[in-house]
Amino acid sequence: MKSKVLVLIAALALVFIGVSVHAAKTKKTDKTVPETAAAAFVGSASCQACHPLEFDSRAKSLAVKMVLTKEEGLLKGAFEKWESDGKNPGPAKGNITGRDVKLDDVEYVIGTRWKQRYMSKNEVDGGHQFLNKQYNTISGQWENYGNKNDWATTCATCHTTGFKVLNYDPANPKAQKVSYTERGIGCEACHGPGSKHIQSKSAKDIWNPAKQPKDVQTAACGYCHIRLENDKFKTLQGNNSEHFPAPKVGDSFKPGDDWRAWYPEGAVIPGVQSNQPFSKAYTQADFKGMFLVDDISKANGVYEEGKHHQQYQGFIQSKHYQKSILSCNDCHTSHAVKGKQEIQAKDTCVRCHGDRYPVDTIMPGTGKTADNLYVRTHTFLKNQSRPSGKTVPSGYYPEIYKK
Repeated sequence: MKSKVLVLIAALALVFIGVSVHAAKTKKTDKTVPETAAAAFVGSASCQACHPLEFDSRAKSLAVKMVLTKEEGLLKGAFEKWESDGKNPGPAKGNITGRDVKLDDVEYVIGTRWKQRYMSKNEVDGGHQFLNKQYNTISGQWENYGNKNDWATTCATCHTTGFKVLNYDPANPKAQKVSYTERGIGCEACHGPGSKHIQSKSAKDIWNPAKQPKDVQTAACGYCHIRLENDKFKTLQGNNSEHFPAPKVGDSFKPGDDWRAWYPEGAVIPGVQSNQPFSKAYTQADFKGMFLVDDISKANGVYEEGKHHQQYQGFIQSKHYQKSILSCNDCHTSHAVKGKQEIQAKDTCVRCHGDRYPVDTIMPGTGKTADNLYVRTHTFLKNQSRPSGKTVPSGYYPEIYKK
């Protein structure tokens, strides 16, 4: 009897060992169990050693100059006319607090080529507030600017790289915390988090727009080149915001993400969402006039951009996009590539069309960005009959003030 018990115990032990070994093998090979942590954002400086050509050429782009310190980016014209341009007084108040602000109080400047806006510390909540004036680089004059929301919670998803909301309570937006990897549009804004690529040096571990379908390339750019209103993630002041954080708290947007499907119940993206057509009469203040809805638009079935930073909403109406002829990357580039000439957007139409469609005709300035200053439409109508508003000349870069 005793020997039978021993045999039974030994048999059970062998079964247990076999099950354990099988479980261990299954766990090791189960593809649903991640073997390594997700790639992390590491900052553009990490790219320089292996990609000096791309890094150096990108350093000259407007993307890098999106958000600069006052010392790095204050325009000479704005500095010289800070008190007054001769007609209009310069910035003097913080838009949120209403308190007096001097040039010495300015910490960051936004933009360099078209217009420039200014931010100072908001001593009430510790964030950054806009000043009450913006500088028009073409007219050299001060214009009113009234955004009364904290910069980090209304603009920073597109003015920084690796942005994420760290915590958020819908009942108490002012308590939210956010972070980002770097100011401005870094390498990883277009290529995704680079930590894995830096370790492996493998092209498989980085997102390359050139390897993607044209609509996917364009969507990566469209994430920022849109106009929307966000009710899900409000500003510190409790207002609907213009920025578009990833749906999950703690996550960042990564190129390739289909942001068009993000929380449709919490964000309105005119012309992109199926229930928000271009021709709709939108009541939100920031949407009024965003598309040109007139007889020309109705006849063509295409609605040109009426404001700036909505190029994606214009482009997706074009035949170039709908027939997968072009992506944003075919006409624009943010850096040089070895063995290829850097793309000049103003010359790209000629490559396919010769002189048949001059840029001023096919892409008139319709999107207002400042007083009497317009961004070109991206609908590419060949029978376009709209006159062009004044646009910034190609190659125009205002001088930066240097102490």
